[in-house]
Amino acid sequence: MGNNLYTHPYKHLRGARTVFCALVCVVLCIALVAPKQALADLYTVEGVEVDVTAKNALEAREKAFKEAQVKAYKMLSERLVNSGEQDAVKELDTESISYMVQDFEVTKEQLSAKRYKGTYTIRFRPDSFRQQVIQQGQSYSDIPRGAVLVLPFYQTGSNTILWDNTNPFLSAWSRSREINGQIASTVVPIGDIEDVSQINEFSPLNYDPVKLERMRDRYGANEVSIILASPEVSITGISNVRLSLYHAKIRGPEFSGQMIVQGQAGETSAQLYDRVVSKIKQRYKSDWKQETSVASMDTQSFQAVMNFTSVREWIDAKQKLERVPGMASVIVNRLTPREASMSLNYHGDAQRLNTALGRSGLMLGQAGNGYQPVYRILRAMPQYQQPAPQVNAPNNQTPYNNPYNRSYYQ
Repeated sequence: MGNNLYTHPYKHLRGARTVFCALVCVVLCIALVAPKQALADLYTVEGVEVDVTAKNALEAREKAFKEAQVKAYKMLSERLVNSGEQDAVKELDTESISYMVQDFEVTKEQLSAKRYKGTYTIRFRPDSFRQQVIQQGQSYSDIPRGAVLVLPFYQTGSNTILWDNTNPFLSAWSRSREINGQIASTVVPIGDIEDVSQINEFSPLNYDPVKLERMRDRYGANEVSIILASPEVSITGISNVRLSLYHAKIRGPEFSGQMIVQGQAGETSAQLYDRVVSKIKQRYKSDWKQETSVASMDTQSFQAVMNFTSVREWIDAKQKLERVPGMASVIVNRLTPREASMSLNYHGDAQRLNTALGRSGLMLGQAGNGYQPVYRILRAMPQYQQPAPQVNAPNNQTPYNNPYNRSYYQ
């Protein structure tokens, strides 16, 4: 018996291997039919309104649908095409745009004898849209940034407020709203007891990273941004707003830039801060698109390995990989009960792939070098589980390029 066990190890484990292979077949079937919902949302344009008059209602309706497709294509181009290249996007005829449309629905309509008013939701085919953009010599980004939790502080002199109802900056964020499929959406805290206990509004850059991480997780955001809005009166007597932006990292605030939004004659405070919020959202989208844009339909092949402890864990990982924006295919080269070896065919370079993986809680780690590097797919460690940061900046230096020349939690 002992000799048989060592002489025929594969035969001895054949039953277990057969069960594992059967489970893997089920895994692959599930993964293949799993919907890429995040990507579908990004290529879905909602709230396309048209108002058309023609000889009769039927003709008006047909004309309205054509106009809705053209309008939706422009809206999608604004969403995904690199901000600096949008002016160069060519206008297309209805037939060319119709080829890119996957399906549509009418969410609201009104008919009269010669007039048609309708609101459409139009879904585009991702590959068709990408190919059209690339053929025009433009670049695009279809990696959703995920929600940014914004903490909008209002600063006058050395005083700051956040939760107070006299904060015009917070009020403006509360008035703003996001629509489905945004490349970079934002969310603001509601300011309940739990929020107030986690953020000290009088010292915005001196936060507890563990509490901030809990808030980020509570609102389902991928990152946290601290923004200080300081009103300034120009020589003409018109109020401007100076903005200082920070990424709230686990190791402390990271200064990301300043911008000034100039006031306009006759503009109310609410109107000014509504424009401020709009400018910040535009900046988020523009910066993200530049960071993750790609200008080619060609794919690069990345060799990767990933470890797992169960079939269910492998199912989840395989589905996440196939849903990654820009992923052309995931080819499994070798599969064992604890490890998978894969070829990832991806539209973009390793940096863009790593960014896209980060949206799914994964990351690239290099497993070895050679003629072609082999990457290891890792699960990103939650920020609050990472090593605790040091509190004091060394040698009294101001950390993170802080324009206020103060020492904050590092």
